[in-house]
Amino acid sequence: MKNKIVRFFLIILILSIYNSFSAEKEIIQYMKSHNPKLSNEEAQHIYKNVVYYSNEYDFDPVMVLSVMKTESHFKHSTVSTAGAKGLLQLMPFNFKEFKVNNTIEGNIKGGVMHLKRDYEKTGDIVKTLVCYNAGCGRLKNSRWLKIKETTDYITKINSIYPEIQSLYYGNTKSTGKKITINTEDKDEAEYTKKPVKILTKQEKFQKNKIAFKRNIPEAEGGENEKN
Repeated sequence: MKNKIVRFFLIILILSIYNSFSAEKEIIQYMKSHNPKLSNEEAQHIYKNVVYYSNEYDFDPVMVLSVMKTESHFKHSTVSTAGAKGLLQLMPFNFKEFKVNNTIEGNIKGGVMHLKRDYEKTGDIVKTLVCYNAGCGRLKNSRWLKIKETTDYITKINSIYPEIQSLYYGNTKSTGKKITINTEDKDEAEYTKKPVKILTKQEKFQKNKIAFKRNIPEAEGGENEKN
């Protein structure tokens, strides 16, 4: 009986290790398909830092990778017209705020800290993405709904997230498909509520699905207000 239990746990351990290596391989291939100049070593370095800092700050690594794909297509040399830099497009004041530099590791650490801070502040993944893209000031009176850049940004992540999720978790069963929001009944009072504790790194996100109004009038871009 004892031997059977030992064998059972060994099988579980082996499968876990296999899935981990398989996920890393799949994500690296995905990154290189969007940035052909990316070497295996650099892609592996990016992947390992995303996993490490997502675990360190208790945040969803799939969301981090989805934001990274949307922000820079996995090109660390990316610099926006507003001055945002690196894989996760941090602004100069973000580097100071999170006490990081623009190395691959520093950029990923700062980006994860940025996302985690905004998620703790809002308790909502879409509001987190709005803060990341346009600045939390755009949440007031749902101003972000009038910013095409920001609504397009959320649409892109909504599309990318399930792709990366399936690669990251491989053969592991997943209960959710996409992230969720409903902008119909959000009011200003919600934006001032106290921080909400994150229940898990992954399940909290999987219970939701991004959804928002279409036919949104174009307005000014929000990148310069990103904080």
